[in-house]
Amino acid sequence: MNILIYGTGAVGTFLSTLIYEKNNNCILFSRGSKFELFRNSGITLSTNLKEHETIYPDLFDTNKMIKLSDLPFIPDLIIYCVKSYHNDDSINILKKIFQNTKTYVLTLQNGFQSTVKLSNFFGDKIFTGAAYIDSVLDDNGKVFETGGDPKIVIGSLYDNGKSLMQDFKDLFNTKELNIEISNDIKSVIWRKLMYICALSGIMCLYRQPLANILSDKKGRDILMEIITETYNVANADNAVISKEEINNVFYELDTNRENSISSMYEDLKKTNPIEVDALNTYVSNKAKKYQINTPMNDFISTILETYMLYR
Repeated sequence: MNILIYGTGAVGTFLSTLIYEKNNNCILFSRGSKFELFRNSGITLSTNLKEHETIYPDLFDTNKMIKLSDLPFIPDLIIYCVKSYHNDDSINILKKIFQNTKTYVLTLQNGFQSTVKLSNFFGDKIFTGAAYIDSVLDDNGKVFETGGDPKIVIGSLYDNGKSLMQDFKDLFNTKELNIEISNDIKSVIWRKLMYICALSGIMCLYRQPLANILSDKKGRDILMEIITETYNVANADNAVISKEEINNVFYELDTNRENSISSMYEDLKKTNPIEVDALNTYVSNKAKKYQINTPMNDFISTILETYMLYR
């Protein structure tokens, strides 16, 4: 299977090593300092099970024009690991290169925004996925697994491409990466939004680690409110999620409070752009469509969208 991974953050580089080792037909789109780093030093992955050898996949710099003829192959699948604030530029690059091919795109971006935007150019050749991979990328190009039981869940909102999804699972499902195929990816994504909107939203609001926030009853109440609001919007959007998942999500966050990392909060601390538009702002806007009150998501959205304007 010919695969292109677009985006070389912690998730993209984690996946690139496992895919490259099993299937050398794997290329990466990167840019800037990361492109230079990986071109010179390669990518080194350390999981809980194995210290991998450094890999040197073909890299292409998206700051320069890339033509289809520049690539060693036409990918069967593009794995899209780009943050939401880069969507417009990144999707425009993909459109120019791949719009007239048979290539499918699997987006692992949080939420639904990228699925909608990609489908504007690639039609129904879009898979939507949820990545549950806790990893960090250091300044030397080394990727470290920080959690446990990494997995991705994939599916199609357009009910197509089933054979390609199954081929992908058959090739790359390992002890280091569990790959699941869902017949209801919409509900999977909404359930993850319940988790990530609460985690990232409250950490960015407080500017504190989750353990500090949850040591206070008010912080615990706010966390529960964000989860509940997001569940209510998911339910109105016809996601099939048991109401028990409100407490389950809270329990997961509370149990993992000491080790919880929010990439949005890490970006905020570095004064980088943040993907609040795909998280709390998305929930807030959806809630208006269904006439549902979401005061905490609205508040977080307002505060963080203002940050984006004036950072």
